[in-house]
Amino acid sequence: MTAAELARRGGLDRTVVSKVEAGERRAGLDTILKIMDELPIEDGGSEYRELQRLARDGLAKGWWEQAEYAGMGERQARTADLECGATIREYQSSMLPGLLQTEAYARHRGQVTLGKGARFDVEATVRGRLRRQQQITGPDGSAYDVVLEPQAIWRLAVPRDVMREQLLHVLSLTTAANVTVRVLPVDARLGDGWVPRNPFAVYDYAEGDLTLVAVDTVSTDLVITVPQQSADYAQMFEVLRNAALSLKASAELIQKAADALAADA
Repeated sequence: MTAAELARRGGLDRTVVSKVEAGERRAGLDTILKIMDELPIEDGGSEYRELQRLARDGLAKGWWEQAEYAGMGERQARTADLECGATIREYQSSMLPGLLQTEAYARHRGQVTLGKGARFDVEATVRGRLRRQQQITGPDGSAYDVVLEPQAIWRLAVPRDVMREQLLHVLSLTTAANVTVRVLPVDARLGDGWVPRNPFAVYDYAEGDLTLVAVDTVSTDLVITVPQQSADYAQMFEVLRNAALSLKASAELIQKAADALAADA
């Protein structure tokens, strides 16, 4: 059934159906139920009831929509939404990712962004960054697997003391069974020309066997919902992961970078 046909049968605008399908619009429960009514699902059956439950859960207000975090910006709120309930695989080329950042690191980066003309509440942004980290540091923390380029740990994107604290924090997180951090060496052999052009994160959701990808650009995140395209990024991540240093060697390199900052102080 085409999106146009589904819209016609459900009495919906075709653009609404297209945006819901692409993950570009958060549909209300009424819209979701109209779509479900036109799909080959037994009305009132177990599958129908489960989809209703998932729809209601998905529409429940997330912590990122609370007033305390209102100023952290739409981009970070969207990231928090994607992270919720997911296992996460992430590749970062030049910065340490938000799920690993210390308060001081996050605050400094926020102030730098403000200085370039952005408009948001730095303190709300920092609170949001720290709240997001509960996704991996809580009692039932989600699996988080990250691959970093060397410049992410060697380049001074923040003051020396802040960077050293940050690197030691990363090392402390790697003691958790659900967090793995690997560094991709400069001479890594990726093969087949698979070279990532942007940082990206792969989100896997157990319910519905769903995989989404967020590609980091300068001004926004491109969210990929097409299964084959998401699978391409997931495959690329595995290539990067397999070419990266071992967990032990990665930790040693991060410790070396932290020690170098202490020696230079």
